[in-house]
Amino acid sequence: MNEYQKYLEQFKQDLQRLSEQTISDIRDILMDKSIVYQYKRTNEDIVVYLFEYDFELLDLTFYGLDKNLSQYTEHISIPSKFPEKDWKTITRNSIYSFESEKTMKRYDDNVDQDESRLYDSYFDEKNEAFENWFFDCWKEASQGIELQKGMYFSIHDTGDRIDLSTMTEVSEEEIVRRLE
Repeated sequence: MNEYQKYLEQFKQDLQRLSEQTISDIRDILMDKSIVYQYKRTNEDIVVYLFEYDFELLDLTFYGLDKNLSQYTEHISIPSKFPEKDWKTITRNSIYSFESEKTMKRYDDNVDQDESRLYDSYFDEKNEAFENWFFDCWKEASQGIELQKGMYFSIHDTGDRIDLSTMTEVSEEEIVRRLE
């Protein structure tokens, strides 16, 4: 097993350890138990729920938008609790250090094609594992809950999102059209 595979397996194990808390957090959001509203807004004012993640650390956050796509909830980090005191992001520090080292080496040195393929494959597999894990958590958390808002998942600051009701990709323009 090469070091990329070792860290990928560790990441997948970490995701499984975070599943129960993540499912609970998503369920609390969907049942309006954990959302903090801003500017005297209420759940009735919110029409879109966004679950977004950071591309590097894969930090997952939730926030709600009104019909004008203005944010009127505080961000909620998911999972809200980690199983260990020094574990604060979905991608652990040890894994992030490995990734940073490989990224710097890739850009500072001339790495061979095999190393470059391993690097690209690692990040593709990691992101796919993360997205599939989130979708599994979503399905479990939303089971039995009637969803009456637009629910979307994406990388932070991108225009295309996954509609969590249909599991299809939609553009930001399509989301706006749905709200009209």
